[in-house]
This record gives sequence, structure tokens and C-alpha cells, in this order.
Amino acid sequence: MPFLYELKIAAEEPSYTFVQQLVPAGSLVGTGQAVCTLTDGGMEFHVPAPRQGLLVEWFVEHGAVIENGDSLARIVCEGELVAVPAAAPMRLG
Repeated sequence: MPFLYELKIAAEEPSYTFVQQLVPAGSLVGTGQAVCTLTDGGMEFHVPAPRQGLLVEWFVEHGAVIENGDSLARIVCEGELVAVPAAAPMRLG
């Protein structure tokens, strides 16, 4: 049975600015796949999908400020309902 989860930034993370969607809505994403790019004003970060699924909706656009715990996107997963951890952005370079 499919279930929905919202891709969120982990609570201990600082504020970021949303730079780019790397995966359009309607695309399959793999566990750990980078789905978007964020910046803290000095460095850029990729946000990995914590679980495989179909990215069905983005909640943010270029230039939006992302606070910890904010939802970035909605993803549909196959299987039993499980807790999905928030994402920790990974520094590029």
C-alpha cells in the first residue's frame, strides 16, 4: 500500500535559500538521490531523498527561505507506512 511523506529539512539545520529543483514533479527518485540545491549564502548543498518514491509535488520555488522543519516536497512511497527521517543537506565540493 503506498504512503505519502513530506521531504523536510532536519530540525538542527540552519536556514537555507532554495536554489534549484534537480528532479521535476512526476519523477521517480532513489534513496539518497539529490533532489534539490540549497545555499546558506556561502556554500551550496544538495538535499538527498531519504527514501525511494515518486516526487509528486514541490512546495518551494527558487529564492524561498527554508527554515528547519519546513517541507520541500511530497513523495509517494510503496510499502508499509514507516517513519521517514528529515533530510540533512550535504555540502557540495
